[in-house]
Amino acid sequence: MPRNSVEVHFGSGRAAFRLTTETFDDHDVQSSLTGNFPAGFPQLAEITFNGEWSGILDRQHIRNEAQHFEGDYLRTGSTIEWSAENSSGFQFTSEPADPANVVGAVIGHERNGVFFT
Repeated sequence: MPRNSVEVHFGSGRAAFRLTTETFDDHDVQSSLTGNFPAGFPQLAEITFNGEWSGILDRQHIRNEAQHFEGDYLRTGSTIEWSAENSSGFQFTSEPADPANVVGAVIGHERNGVFFT
């Protein structure tokens, strides 16, 4: 993932993820898992993601010595939209971003592994 696809302003509780990339449309999950594709698949597809986090709802600092991590975390609101189009012209677009549909969203700054002290 290119570094410029993610933007974080932790102090204000804002973050964004924007990415357009090419991948393969395998037709369905079974084809992806088995490698048995219908005629004409896999084919090239372009996918676009646009996610945003904002509006700090809660802050938490966690230090877990047993699992060797420490971090500051912000519970926020968020939205996401995505779309895809394959080389045959089939398109899919998610519903419009709606903060009312958020189940949970967190951004954080964490130290772990060899960086945990």
